[in-house]
Amino acid sequence: MLSVKSFSVVIGILIALQIDNWNETQKSKSLEQQLLKALLTEFESNLQLLDEVIAMNNLNIENSIRLGEFTGPSLSNINEKELSQYMVGIFKIEPRYTPNQGAVQEIINSGRLSVLSDDLLRKAISSWQSSLESVKRQETYVVERRDIGHDFFLKGGNFRRHLDIIDDALLDPTPSKFPDNDFKFLENREFESQLYLFIVASKNLNVAFYEPLRERINTIINLINNDLQ
Repeated sequence: MLSVKSFSVVIGILIALQIDNWNETQKSKSLEQQLLKALLTEFESNLQLLDEVIAMNNLNIENSIRLGEFTGPSLSNINEKELSQYMVGIFKIEPRYTPNQGAVQEIINSGRLSVLSDDLLRKAISSWQSSLESVKRQETYVVERRDIGHDFFLKGGNFRRHLDIIDDALLDPTPSKFPDNDFKFLENREFESQLYLFIVASKNLNVAFYEPLRERINTIINLINNDLQ
């Protein structure tokens, strides 16, 4: 049977353990809130970046469709400057989504993922990188299609003349001495096919990759906001 003194010691130890557990819990909660705030800032920024990339991809699609109106076996009257501007929109702008990942990588690399108490949020953060990899693969496919079309332009057109027409800010070339039509490649059936494959791939990038990624980001943001105090 415990004496009064021994009983008091046991009670003191239990109280001390409870205080230690409470302190550790508070520290964990405080750290979790810090991580949540960092994640919220990062994913809100990433959402804005994604919207900008989607807008660029849509511009590529619009310019490609307009350029497709001029393809065919014989060129009609064309506005070379207008067409050159379409070419700039298609071949100069490259949609690449490069999100900020500092907070996510720090949480995963430091082993702090377990600090997040929300199981759904932990799963979403841990699978974030794999989601980006699938997007990057499709982006690479789109850029490869774009580069094939660009090769037609470089081989069958006149890039120097093109630069002179659009008043390129990087270079002010003198006019080319070659009389070749800058857009003769528009009469090439294979170019037309490659152009429309590029359009389809770009649309698929939006529908099957960017939009689902946007939904994923919004889900993560909502989960974080629900856990923030």
